[in-house]
Amino acid sequence: MSLSFSIAKRYLFSRGNRNVINIISGIAAAGVAIGSFAMIIVLSAFNGLETLVADLYTSVDPDIRISPAKGKTIALDSIEIDTIIRWDEVQAIAPTLEETVFLQFKDQQSIVTLRGISEAYLPYLGLEEHVVEGELGITSNGYPRALLGYGVADNLNLFISEGYEGIKVFAAKRGQENSLNPESKFVQERIVPMGIVTLNPEFDYAYIYVPFDFAERVLQYENQASFIDMTLKPSIDAMLVKQRLANLLGDQYVVKTRMELNDVLFKTNATEKWVTFFILSFILIVATFNLIGSLTMLIIDKKKDISLLRSLGQTARDVQRIFLFEGLLITGLGALVGMGLGVTLIVLQQYVGFFPLQGGLVEFYPVELHLADVLAVLGVVFTIGLLASIIPVKTLLNRQRLRTVTSS
Repeated sequence: MSLSFSIAKRYLFSRGNRNVINIISGIAAAGVAIGSFAMIIVLSAFNGLETLVADLYTSVDPDIRISPAKGKTIALDSIEIDTIIRWDEVQAIAPTLEETVFLQFKDQQSIVTLRGISEAYLPYLGLEEHVVEGELGITSNGYPRALLGYGVADNLNLFISEGYEGIKVFAAKRGQENSLNPESKFVQERIVPMGIVTLNPEFDYAYIYVPFDFAERVLQYENQASFIDMTLKPSIDAMLVKQRLANLLGDQYVVKTRMELNDVLFKTNATEKWVTFFILSFILIVATFNLIGSLTMLIIDKKKDISLLRSLGQTARDVQRIFLFEGLLITGLGALVGMGLGVTLIVLQQYVGFFPLQGGLVEFYPVELHLADVLAVLGVVFTIGLLASIIPVKTLLNRQRLRTVTSS
């Protein structure tokens, strides 16, 4: 095997006889380089976009959420919250009350989702960097305050400096659906805005955060929550905690991780990523036709060398290995160049930034290099290269043809 590899390396890197075979081999290596370069760049770009989207769309989502299997709310005394908070994996836990309400500020109106939470849980939502006006908080001097999405504030034409008169919050009264008096159908409360945040369009135009007790009063709930949100300590496996909660709570509750709360978002991105990967793999297959042509011409050109090697006692398998190694060397050279350039560009873009994202939420186009993607690209490249090498070797260097070559 060592002799076969040495001969293959000499064929590829020999400085003499720069003919059309060497040119085709170079083209084959270039095709592999371009294909592997494109694949690692595209996969890293999808990784960056996935992280960016996850940060923007799931930062306010908890690591784990407990919701009722039936109905709209959970009775807080039915779950041992004080016991769960003492688990080593749990950093914070808080009930959340959520429902659609009607807002009015001066002459402007809007329908939004009111979300009542504990102010102690507010720092775990990751909104500190997204405040565009006012302050991050939902109480001031013991009085309830509101935290609005930028789109909600825009619809209400509201500025924090002008919001001292407060926002009117209307919620439907329970059990008053058949009342003939329209005013008796709604509970009305007033709350002063404290801050405006911008995260993403889905959040900005939908949510207003208020203290949990204010939400209880407006929505006419007592000691109930729409769901229980939990934040885990760093490096904790959410799936293990989910399984532990499921065993504790039983079938009356649904336990989901952050990934499961946004499964459509993540599954769509993953599907697009790997569909693109397979398309690029097919393009790489087309590019390896040059490798087949290069090995075919090399086998024909080295007819005398093959005859000499056979006369010296080299077996048919030994001769086949020479040209298999030749194909793998061409593949490896292309992969080394393509992956080297690709990884270098990704690292520079990730930590320095060269390509800006025009009109985007970040300054530079997001990329993220994953070891699994590097291994996947290398695996596909070398698998295709090996198959492309086997085709001419097995076709032109079978035992019957080698006998013909040796005897001629």
